[in-house]
Amino acid sequence: MTDPFLDMATAELLTRLKDVEFEKSVSMRVSDVGNIFILGHDAQVSDARADAAVIASQETFTKILHGELHPMKAVMFGKLKIVGDAKTAMKFGSLFG
Repeated sequence: MTDPFLDMATAELLTRLKDVEFEKSVSMRVSDVGNIFILGHDAQVSDARADAAVIASQETFTKILHGELHPMKAVMFGKLKIVGDAKTAMKFGSLFG
């Protein structure tokens, strides 16, 4: 059984991924909740290792998913951490404008 937030975030990402394809993988790591693995046009709850990881709290990811906070601003404010391939992580940010 997955966390309701992960289910909601995965559904939102799948909608956004219809027009964008990730050639490298990204893990959206939600602190104290779980991970969403993104590759190609797919997103799924998984702890699989990725080329890049974006790490933040559930509150921060909620704001990003609802368009209240741009991922690059979240990085500048120290609310979102990037690990691994920065170019791939920046493509994650492009999903949100």
